[in-house]
Amino acid sequence: MRAPVTKLILLTTDGNHIEYPLGDDAVWIGRSRENALPIADRRASRRHCRVEPENDGYVVIDDGSANGTLVNGQLVQSRPLDTGDVIQIGATRIFFDRVDDTRTQILDVFDDGDDESRRERTDLLRLQRTARALNSELDRGRLFDLVLDHAIDIVRAERGFLLLKGSEGGLEFAASRNFAGDAVEGNELDISRSLASGVMESGEAICAVNAQEDERFRDVQSISMLGLRSVICVPLREHDQVVGALYLDNRLARRAFGPADQRMLEALADHAAIALRNARLFAEASSSRVELVEAQARVEALNGRLEQIVRGQSIELEELRGAFRARQTLETKYDYSEIIGRSAAVMETLRILDRVVDSDVPVHIHGESGTGKELIARAIHVHGRRNDCPFISENCAALTETLLESELFGYVRGAFTGAERDRKGLFELAHTGTLFLDEVGDMSQGMQRKLLRVLQEGEVRRVGAVEPIKVDVRIVSASNRDLHQMVADGEFRQDLYYRLRVLQIGMPPLRERREDVPLLVSHFLDREALRTGGKPVRLAPGVLESLTAYDWPGNVRELENECMRMVALSGEIVEPSVLSEQIRGHVPQSIPIGKPDVVRDLGQLVQNVEVAEIEKALTLFGNNKTKAADALCISRFALQRKLEKYGIEIGDS
Repeated sequence: MRAPVTKLILLTTDGNHIEYPLGDDAVWIGRSRENALPIADRRASRRHCRVEPENDGYVVIDDGSANGTLVNGQLVQSRPLDTGDVIQIGATRIFFDRVDDTRTQILDVFDDGDDESRRERTDLLRLQRTARALNSELDRGRLFDLVLDHAIDIVRAERGFLLLKGSEGGLEFAASRNFAGDAVEGNELDISRSLASGVMESGEAICAVNAQEDERFRDVQSISMLGLRSVICVPLREHDQVVGALYLDNRLARRAFGPADQRMLEALADHAAIALRNARLFAEASSSRVELVEAQARVEALNGRLEQIVRGQSIELEELRGAFRARQTLETKYDYSEIIGRSAAVMETLRILDRVVDSDVPVHIHGESGTGKELIARAIHVHGRRNDCPFISENCAALTETLLESELFGYVRGAFTGAERDRKGLFELAHTGTLFLDEVGDMSQGMQRKLLRVLQEGEVRRVGAVEPIKVDVRIVSASNRDLHQMVADGEFRQDLYYRLRVLQIGMPPLRERREDVPLLVSHFLDREALRTGGKPVRLAPGVLESLTAYDWPGNVRELENECMRMVALSGEIVEPSVLSEQIRGHVPQSIPIGKPDVVRDLGQLVQNVEVAEIEKALTLFGNNKTKAADALCISRFALQRKLEKYGIEIGDS
């Protein structure tokens, strides 16, 4: 039996302890206030980890967080907890059952040190996560991209290339990526081949902080012609044989890389070489099963899945996703990748956001419930000058006036029954950062008056206190009600309205940007697959059309819930019957395979469909085999076999 007094103890920055009792349900921990135990740490993910019962105790499980979960200083994915264990998320520490001063001292020593020591520890944890990701991937195409994405992230490069030795000793571009995560193509593939060849011949890494002035490359014409500034290239070894190289550069910045970057990249190259060898051996072992897989595909076609291949919507969604990234990159100053949409209404909102971010004045966001107002508020904070400081949010409609006052302004001990200690309010916690006040239109008249005083004087007075406290906070407010009309009706103070609405952003409802529905569906399905550890589900014909045609009174939040429902009730394919009753509409008929009185050659029919879909995917993705294979839901190796089988010729990708 688990002890009934088992608890989590959150150690706050002011030295106080917040205790959270544990029971039979999982306790979610993260930055979102929807978690049972929310934490205001900028290195925490929205849902970072959870503590749940297991056997006679409890276990902590990382929920795919961006910066990882540590227990007693060790990076963990899942680990049983013992009394006194300390869970560390960024700078936040949470003790299990009791505070262990010994472990606190050990972690304090671990966190001390100069910038170089802290970076080495950070790099070690990052390399640990990278190695875990590489070891779990066996598809060579996806592995190539994974290696480059991690390499570019680790050394903060502009571009990265994975080069392999060709059959005749030349260089072969196995993969290329840029800092945005896209493949490098065309003239951008120009690199210093002589430098890369030298690394592969000598087996020695090269790191140039200013290649233009480096005496080692005085005779290398490509360095000067390409205008390279910083270059780093390390060999890939397999059984003491150099089989390739990782080549990263920055064509604009000098001294972009240093010795620490070289050491990290060499360690990554060792892990990558092992992972590539495992993937190659797996592909060779799988080759004998290729014909069986193809036969199984024909059986699936006979069972009515042919129309899924013909009208597979994964390609359409990927095309829309790519177009969205391209459009956003061209038309906005900042990367708002967290805001999904490419419609004219969304792009206009983002262009306004570009101007709002660089300012420091109050912003009001107006839009219906579920349109993503908090997402806009977070974008203002993340891309603004206060992004290293706290972001605090509060729903003003969820609390009574008394509770909202104590929540925003704090209180002193003895201010009211139950006030056993001093407590900071959200204004103090958000000092030098951003405070997001959602549904501000639901504030009472009394609370409006108190908020106005704080905004005018730049100081708060805790409930029961006498002395004011100076605060420096950027206010971002939001409401699904028309504050201008509320002012006209006498329901909202005019002076407060003008204080909050210095700048205004409108969030369009989903029914006014239906072209964003496919992108949002793709995003939510991908996220559910990541959460559950499976592959994204596919949509049967008619499903996407029904989702796009629906008016979505609950906006993006309603669409998100519908996608979660679809995944929960479906297998690999979402059929129209799974949709909610109010969404179910006209579902297009399946594409006719042939006349009802004519029997056709199934082998030829399947071949025609496969050739058409392969050629379509290659055209959409510029002959990039890896992306085309992902869109077709097959491996890159299987795609290559089909290209050879059907005699489809394309250029190198």
